[in-house]
Amino acid sequence: MHDHRRGLIATAGALALEELGSNVTVVTRAPPPLGGDSIEWTYGDVASQAAVHAVERAESVIYAAGTLGPATKLETVHSGISDEIVPVLKLAEQAAGSGCKTFVFISSGGTVYGPNVPLPTHEDVRTAPINIYGTIKVLTELALLEVGRKYGISIVILRVSNPYGPGQSGTRRMGFIAAAAKAAMAGEPIVIWGDGSTTRDFIFIDDVGRALALAAGYRGNSVILNIGSGEGHSLLQICKIVSSNSPAR
Repeated sequence: MHDHRRGLIATAGALALEELGSNVTVVTRAPPPLGGDSIEWTYGDVASQAAVHAVERAESVIYAAGTLGPATKLETVHSGISDEIVPVLKLAEQAAGSGCKTFVFISSGGTVYGPNVPLPTHEDVRTAPINIYGTIKVLTELALLEVGRKYGISIVILRVSNPYGPGQSGTRRMGFIAAAAKAAMAGEPIVIWGDGSTTRDFIFIDDVGRALALAAGYRGNSVILNIGSGEGHSLLQICKIVSSNSPAR
């Protein structure tokens, strides 16, 4: 298991697996958060010996790593391909070669589909990435499915919508709800880009963790699943909810 979004998703999955009694190893570039006393926390990136060693012992691998975010701008497209996609494929092939049963990849439930998709969104909706982040997610998905066909390992792709909950930093790049809550707590205005009518599917991070734990135990044919609440809320609605519950109100 690897760290992304400052460990928000990976930590949620690790804690959910720990609660089920699974042995969990987390390979992370950042210091581990509080909690998870029985979890083995190790340091390294996806190419490190720590990652290789963890994969060699694993029945399931959850990949929630990456350096890109939805707002990241790349100087070249090929650098994104080599830096973001190749490491995932190498790790998946190492996992398959070591006897790992399931490889779970955390994809994006928003950027792979593009704007104005219906909610709830069905997995059969055509992908139409809106930026390089979404494009790389889709390309990674396709390549991993090929790994699954070649090696027989179960590939589970989870297109996670907009997760929120404890552990988010409160910057816009780390989630709108956290940023809105941080501004409201400080008595500051909540900044919205556009008219606020943009509708998103927000999902609580503990629900994402449970989805990861279930995915780790999957042993069937490779599959793509959307992970979300199934309900849409506009940014203005989120602002009203947050503001009405703020002590600085």
